Amino acid sequence: MKLEQLKTLVTLMRGDMNSLAVQSAKLVLVDGLSQTEAATKLGTRTNTVNNGVKRYSEANEEIKELEEAGN
Repeated sequence: MKLEQLKTLVTLMRGDMNSLAVQSAKLVLVDGLSQTEAATKLGTRTNTVNNGVKRYSEANEEIKELEEAGN
């Protein structure tokens, strides 16, 4: 995922770019860190990172499916 895509998702989902969920998603989905690395960097637990990654990656997949259905 590119940073602009994540920013768009955050806007659509009324998220906060400074939240742990978004920072987790950015580190894993945009920057390519593992969830364990992201948790260490953010000073949180891996399952917290997993929740943020899951939320934004599922939203991204839903948008991709809608785009594919429209083509």
